[in-house]
Amino acid sequence: MNSTNRVISNTAVLYVCLLIKMAVGIFTVRYVLEGLGETDYGVYVAVAGVVALLDILNANMTNTSMRYLARSLGSSDKEIMIKTFNTTLIIHYIIGVITIILLEVGGWLMFEYVLKIPIERMFAAKVVFQFMVATTFITIVAVPYDAVMNAHEKIWLISIIDIIGVVSMFVCSIWMLHYNGDRLIFYGLYLLIINIVLRVIKVSIAKRLFEESRYVSRKYYDRTIFKSILSFTGWNLFSSLSSTGSKQLQSLLINVFFGVKLNAAEGISRRINNYVNMVSASMTKSINPQIMKSEGGGNREKMLHLTAIASKYSSFLFALIGVPLAIETPYILNVWLSDVPEYAVIFCQLSLINMLIAKFSFQITQAIMAVGKIRDFQIVESLFYLIPVLISYMIFKLGYPPQSTYYIALIMTIPITLFRLYFGIIRLSFLSR
Repeated sequence: MNSTNRVISNTAVLYVCLLIKMAVGIFTVRYVLEGLGETDYGVYVAVAGVVALLDILNANMTNTSMRYLARSLGSSDKEIMIKTFNTTLIIHYIIGVITIILLEVGGWLMFEYVLKIPIERMFAAKVVFQFMVATTFITIVAVPYDAVMNAHEKIWLISIIDIIGVVSMFVCSIWMLHYNGDRLIFYGLYLLIINIVLRVIKVSIAKRLFEESRYVSRKYYDRTIFKSILSFTGWNLFSSLSSTGSKQLQSLLINVFFGVKLNAAEGISRRINNYVNMVSASMTKSINPQIMKSEGGGNREKMLHLTAIASKYSSFLFALIGVPLAIETPYILNVWLSDVPEYAVIFCQLSLINMLIAKFSFQITQAIMAVGKIRDFQIVESLFYLIPVLISYMIFKLGYPPQSTYYIALIMTIPITLFRLYFGIIRLSFLSR
């Protein structure tokens, strides 16, 4: 199968998966909110919101690993492929351990000095947080196995596993409605168990199908590859942490100034934004391996052509659903949810507009990653991510309403978009000479 047919086939598979995930996910969110209640759902978003953000962080880390694995596939050197996989695996164990330490220290500080949680729900919140810490570690160390499946473009396998996860979450939401114990702890534990099972499945499949993932040994460790991947991973992780951290800090600020019930509204807006984003991300997910392989094989012209296609169609697909949804948010939320949290409508609308603007330039980031040498780009972009948090804190202190933080993030997306365009044009033009 040639590259064009493979992209078309993978995109079709991803959209079938997307329809199933959205259909099941819509009911899952409704039942989870109904089962937990607005207060406990807000506690979950504030404390364990790291899970939602982890999806973003995991996607970035997977893309980084996939870049090196896809480039090694493009070179057709089996030894390099095995060394690249093993080196990537070692790096992610290091990242996993460091992340656990940071989460434990940060979690203690959050509970002691930052979060405003009803005293009677504090124990449950701390237990759920520990479940999320374990989930985070499992997710990070399994990233290379996700990446190798993406690099080989086995999208249908990934889609089947994702559907299993979504259906399991739906079963959890129904079960929770009939559970008589602490539903917040039950929900957190169920998420951890699902994550462990899915990771075991992915690792088993990767080892069975892909030769480079079978030879896990220190003898395949390569110091040169380690330095290259660690540098790239470090700067990309720095940017990812800045992006995800700014969103989590936004949740903390909303919690501190307005309480957990507004975190429930924020959780709803994030979920809707993620569902709409999956429409465009499904297409780019099938193209990104081709972008990396083209650059790895020295075909810069093809890489840039694929980047342009991905940018145009991902923006169009997001707008196709996102714009009508933003206009009709009040009606849709009232039909979808039995009890719509306060501020959920405005949060959803502003999030969708923000993401639409970001979509115009997001794929340029993938092209920059394919080329490499991302340090300067990631440093500047990370600063753009953190500025809205500082401004939000100051305006909340002055008494501005909670939606103000979304307006600030929306305004800051414009200079981020312009910077990506500028850097992409300058850097890619310079390196192509």
